[in-house]
Amino acid sequence: MQQRVLIIDDENVICQGCKMILSEMGYQCDHFLSGAEGLKSILNTPYDVLLLDMKLKDMNGMEILATIKDAKPELYVIVITGYSTVKNAVTAMKLGANDYISKPFDDDDIIIAVQNAFKKQSITYNITES
Repeated sequence: MQQRVLIIDDENVICQGCKMILSEMGYQCDHFLSGAEGLKSILNTPYDVLLLDMKLKDMNGMEILATIKDAKPELYVIVITGYSTVKNAVTAMKLGANDYISKPFDDDDIIIAVQNAFKKQSITYNITES
C-alpha cells in the first residue's frame, strides 16, 4: 500500500513544491490551501503523515492540530511555519506535533522529516505487532 502524505498550507508554491518532491519519492500526496478543507479530508481519508502550516488564512494550525490529534492520534504531524519561535514549537509539540520545520526550508528538510516519520511509524508498528 502506498504511503500517503497530506499537505495543508495556504501558499500554493509550498504545497506544489512539497507534493513534487514527495511524489518523486513514491509517496501519494494530496494538498489543500484551506485549513477547513484539509481538516475535512484528514477526518475522512487515511493519511500517514501531515505537513501542516501553523498560519492559515481560514484557520489556526494549532486548532487543526488539536482536533486531529484527538480524532487520529496515530497521524504523524510535521508542523511547518514561517513564524518559528520556541514558544510556538513547544505549544505545537504539547498539542501532539511530531516534528517542526521552519520556513524557509529546503528539499532535504522535507525529505528527511517525512522519511523519519515513516521510519518511526514502522518501528512503532513492529513493536505493537510483536
